[in-house]
Amino acid sequence: MPDFPDFPATTLVLVRNADDLKADPPRLVDHDDLGLSQEGQTKAERLRDRLEATGELAGATRLLSSSARRAIETATIISPALGGIPVETSCGFCEPHVGERDGIAVDEWLATLGQDRLAHWSPYAGKSPGGESVRAAIERAARSLIETAIDNRGGTVVIVTHSIPLRASLWAFFSLPYHGVPNELETSYAGITEWRADGWVAGTGQLQAKLVRFNDCAHLAPGAVWGSPATPPP
Repeated sequence: MPDFPDFPATTLVLVRNADDLKADPPRLVDHDDLGLSQEGQTKAERLRDRLEATGELAGATRLLSSSARRAIETATIISPALGGIPVETSCGFCEPHVGERDGIAVDEWLATLGQDRLAHWSPYAGKSPGGESVRAAIERAARSLIETAIDNRGGTVVIVTHSIPLRASLWAFFSLPYHGVPNELETSYAGITEWRADGWVAGTGQLQAKLVRFNDCAHLAPGAVWGSPATPPP
């Protein structure tokens, strides 16, 4: 593991994508989802308004997004509050990739599983050939988060992602053991989770990071109007 004795404080701000449109009938979808619903657009706009009013992420150096349409649209909406920095996409921050049956209707997919259906709910099994298991997706997202911190030392990187990579951040930075079932910690659409990395844990090669906030969604509270004198910044 490389040594960075002058590792400056580096901030990773993870934003969960806003609410997406649901296909009818439901489908297994990788990147090509239907994008944000009207409610999702509203939530992303409320996050943008908060960031513009508070300036809490002023000076952000990069804006990354998973390759899913719902994440890209969320990132595009909040970009003006970050100085208009361009959205860069990366599969490192995607949910588990579906594989060969990407786009298949859920009912049709379940019918193809037959008696092996229960095995495909395992966190160690992909949903179709070529797909990722939950475990593999957590490892991939954790690696992407660590590499992003190393590559952007001293910066503030905003990453629009999803629930599994958010859980992966806990696994990566808290060194939590993996027991086969991902932590069912609640995360809100358009919520903010923030980590600050500032070096290596002595003698371990583990990236040292502090959890600054988890699932901050004050901008979604009823009556929250950011920038209004009636609702001061947090």
